[in-house]
Amino acid sequence: MKLEINTLVRQVAAERDIEPEKLIEAIAEAISSAARKHFKERNVLTEIEPESGEVQSWIVRDVVEEVEDPETEMTLEQAQAVDAAAEIGKPIKLGALDTSLLGRIAAQSARQVLFQRVREAERAVVYRNYVGRIHEMINGIVKRVDRGSIIVELGDTEGVMPRNHQVRHERYSQGDRIRSVVVDVTMDASRPQVVLSRTDPALLEKLLEMEVPEIYDGTVVIKKCVREPGERAKVAVFSKDRDVDPVGACVGLKGSRVQAITRELKGEKIDIIPWNSDLVTFAQNALAPAKINRVAVREEPILVTMIDEQGHDILDEAGEPITKDARETVLDVIVGSEQLSLAIGKRGQNVRLASKMLGCRIEIKSEEAVKDELASALASMLREMEGVAEEEEIPDVAAASESVDYSELIPLEELDMLTDRLRERLQSHGLHTVQDVLARDADGLSTIPGIGPVTAQKLLDMSRRALQVALAEAVDAQAGEE
Repeated sequence: MKLEINTLVRQVAAERDIEPEKLIEAIAEAISSAARKHFKERNVLTEIEPESGEVQSWIVRDVVEEVEDPETEMTLEQAQAVDAAAEIGKPIKLGALDTSLLGRIAAQSARQVLFQRVREAERAVVYRNYVGRIHEMINGIVKRVDRGSIIVELGDTEGVMPRNHQVRHERYSQGDRIRSVVVDVTMDASRPQVVLSRTDPALLEKLLEMEVPEIYDGTVVIKKCVREPGERAKVAVFSKDRDVDPVGACVGLKGSRVQAITRELKGEKIDIIPWNSDLVTFAQNALAPAKINRVAVREEPILVTMIDEQGHDILDEAGEPITKDARETVLDVIVGSEQLSLAIGKRGQNVRLASKMLGCRIEIKSEEAVKDELASALASMLREMEGVAEEEEIPDVAAASESVDYSELIPLEELDMLTDRLRERLQSHGLHTVQDVLARDADGLSTIPGIGPVTAQKLLDMSRRALQVALAEAVDAQAGEE
């Protein structure tokens, strides 16, 4: 049988964006399906010559060592009787079939198979086109809202935006234009499913790339982006060119660039902050607009649950999650009392975003709270020095603690017995004063590399003695004034 398919195949392949070879394979499979029904043969092979349109179908058998199904298989000896070059594992052609005898019912069956194969090829093309576009920004039109999910027309397919990828206060109607990013592509029974998101940080990154030429050309790099969608976001940026201010480039003249992005995100406030490789400096930047007085870095032991590649908990034989020991970085941040609410932010928003940005737990205290803790510690020390009972008041403690400046009481440089190397190690972890050291216990100090339990205890003893001397001097000075 001969088909005039060359021009037709190329035309359909171009219209459906399908490879011509795939379309020819689909036609051959459709003819094989029709031939199997017409000739009552279970194993039929069809080959089509694209240029000439020549179609040939054969009855074939699989060559195996031991035959289990005589209608589809034959032994090597039987195959070599037909073709001396036959090999195990390769099909052998037994006899040609006259496909011109295929009737109307067979033709309808072939057409159904062909349509099915074409649809499968189209789905594969769509899947292939979108699976490589994860975190790419895409424009679409809202088609409908289905059980809370927004169905978006993308042109060659539909995208779905589940409820958890929608910004809470945003509302869309049929026909509205919507901008989002692709976060996942899956293949279901009917069509590829392109999952879209308006909440993913990648959307903000792509909007910045579109709005800021310095990001698009690579001069300014987005190091980290975190969001509370619809409310607030923080973006850490870094410039490869010393002459280019990364924050200024992103904000734009009179805030024009960042305001354009805020409008697209329906009012989401965006903080652009400079990235820094130093954790303490980066933390101070991340907590902006609050002004930070001091940041101390420490580590705490924690238990983490082990997970597999799919993100599921790994369970033991008893069905309990398997855990392992780990270390968590904690930042102790000290701010002025007037800066405390600003550092924490509305409903804790500022500190939450900063924590996501840094990948650390952040604990914020005001200087007043620290002074109260210091006063309590001073009282305990004074009672110990003077032998005063716990229930008795010490009137000089409050006055003495007021005369003690937390930030400048005893810099580590004034501890004569402290080596330069140890002092630098403490300072690199945010410990600059005696109070910083006393804010830790021995276990906390031992988490600093190079400081063991013995050294940690010596540091605490040395700091307590220095603080006792300062307290005694402060009490004497207060008594002299009276």
